[in-house]
Amino acid sequence: NYITRSMAEVFDCTPQQYLLYYRIDQAKLLLIKTDWPIAQIAQETGFKQTAHFSRLFANLVGLSPLRYRKKFTH
Repeated sequence: NYITRSMAEVFDCTPQQYLLYYRIDQAKLLLIKTDWPIAQIAQETGFKQTAHFSRLFANLVGLSPLRYRKKFTH
């Protein structure tokens, strides 16, 4: 409870949300810096299902992983 309250005060999110945002940020880097398939990036960032990763990524970023890659690598 203490960690959750402290993170809410400092980062305005729960520890679980913070971890999710961190994993999505790592996925953004991999999308730009590698030519790995989306499924591999999902796996490397801790997502078991590619479809779940793609949905979460799109909801948080506003673009699908593939569109994000195309937008920032051209």
